[in-house]
Amino acid sequence: MGEFINGECLEEMKKLPDNSIDFIFTSPPYADQIKDYGVTGKSVKIKPSKFNDWFLPRAKEMYRILKPTGSFVLNINDKLDGKYQSLFVFKLVVLLSEKVGFHLVRDYIWYNPATPPNVFSRGTMGRTKKSHEYCFWFSKSDEWTFHMDPIRKPYGDRMEELFKASAKGDRDANTRPSRHSFDLSHPWKNNGGADPGSVLTISNTSSNDTFHRLCKQFGVSHPARFPMKLVEFFVKAGTNKGDVVLDPFGGSGTTAIVAEQLGRDFKYIEINPDYCEMAKKWHQVEFHCEEVWNNNLVRFIDEMLPRCKWQLLPFAYVYDLFESWFPTVGLYEKPRNKTLFYDHLKGILKDNDEWKITDGYVEVNDDNMPLPEPLIKEYNLKNWMNKDCDPDDETSLCSPALNSKYMGIRKV
Repeated sequence: MGEFINGECLEEMKKLPDNSIDFIFTSPPYADQIKDYGVTGKSVKIKPSKFNDWFLPRAKEMYRILKPTGSFVLNINDKLDGKYQSLFVFKLVVLLSEKVGFHLVRDYIWYNPATPPNVFSRGTMGRTKKSHEYCFWFSKSDEWTFHMDPIRKPYGDRMEELFKASAKGDRDANTRPSRHSFDLSHPWKNNGGADPGSVLTISNTSSNDTFHRLCKQFGVSHPARFPMKLVEFFVKAGTNKGDVVLDPFGGSGTTAIVAEQLGRDFKYIEINPDYCEMAKKWHQVEFHCEEVWNNNLVRFIDEMLPRCKWQLLPFAYVYDLFESWFPTVGLYEKPRNKTLFYDHLKGILKDNDEWKITDGYVEVNDDNMPLPEPLIKEYNLKNWMNKDCDPDDETSLCSPALNSKYMGIRKV
């Protein structure tokens, strides 16, 4: 399920058949942003005045490959062009309709309440900070897939009261200053939630999730990405299970991950090979986490345990050593507590001929835990360092004050 494609999206979309994609959700590079594509070491800087000419050929391919009932959602942000806000985004919307053939279904505002203060917040530049981006929903034809129920928001307290209340008159008796009127002569139907409207309030604050941890592990710097909840909203509303969702500017892979989580198929296209590899790693961890965890632990047992000078390895020591070791060689895995780690370790070692689980607590002596243990320094296991050690003396650094007995694993 799903396909990761490393390549330039215009050329890669040309390879896709007509009417083969159900839904497109994407966020192209910001105008005037330097984007390192990684292949040749070159960077591309697309000026606002040139952005639409660059984007339109790609939009025409999107139109061609979309099914007649398909939709295209464009997440995009504008920028200042000199002293004033550029109009290229609004011109692009017109061009997508008049030159490509898309129909504008609805313009959405993604409001990010977590937008930090910036230079505009000083009040000296004649405007406030920009705390929203646009999401334009386009259809290919007069009919498109849309589901309201999956995206409904919880009713407010007043609405819940109306469901419980008795009749309160017809529209003439229930007008508002806004000139809206409500027919309360009969009970209203409870649809399970309200129309969410066109302003989506979603904070973009994630900084320590699986993808960010992977980026830190492999030393890849990735620009800010849109939140998963933003993708969820549109994929839930505009697709059915099994539909194919395309992101031609795949980046971190958020669209691909969300699509699969929701039971959709996906195609991911990204020109930067580093980003493509990170997206694949995220997908591997997200959907094959048990396999990743098991592979890391088996490798740890085969490669690291034989290096330990100690014959008796306390569970806490094994856990600390594993946590420091696997990011340097293995694929990041979702955090787990120590109890789960111990249980998994026991399961793998139960038939191992070289190590066995201790039967209760074992007394510490020079034969089973000789000092020093060099791996303490090599992997900076602070919980096991001699608190009064000399940093330049490996012998003292790797000779912690040990308890009198431990429960863990023993070398046979």
